[in-house]
Amino acid sequence: MTEIASLVLFAADADATADFYRAIGLELDHEDHGEGPVHFAMELDGVHFAIYPTEENGRAPARRAAGSSFPGFYVAALDDVTESLRRMGVRVLTEHEQMPWGCRIVVEDPDGRAVEINDRAHCPRPR
Repeated sequence: MTEIASLVLFAADADATADFYRAIGLELDHEDHGEGPVHFAMELDGVHFAIYPTEENGRAPARRAAGSSFPGFYVAALDDVTESLRRMGVRVLTEHEQMPWGCRIVVEDPDGRAVEINDRAHCPRPR
């Protein structure tokens, strides 16, 4: 059996990136292993989620480009998360839309990664 063990993001501004993911609802804490940089991390349903600072500036590849990633998260209140992200000035790539699993928006994190925010109970499921 194969399971995902971790999702590690590298960020030009780790504090801003951590603030973005906190607005989604992730409870990120500072973590220090004694070797390497202090970073942000948490356990998310058995998956280690971490944000590490990088010394290089840059942006993630374009959405759906080779080498890009597309993390997605379920939240309890899509409207609340959307409002929090808008107040932060987050770029919305795909406005609120109904999907077979509920509703979603797609936004851009501070490093340019497209991130899907889903809510299973927000929209009625299509028939």
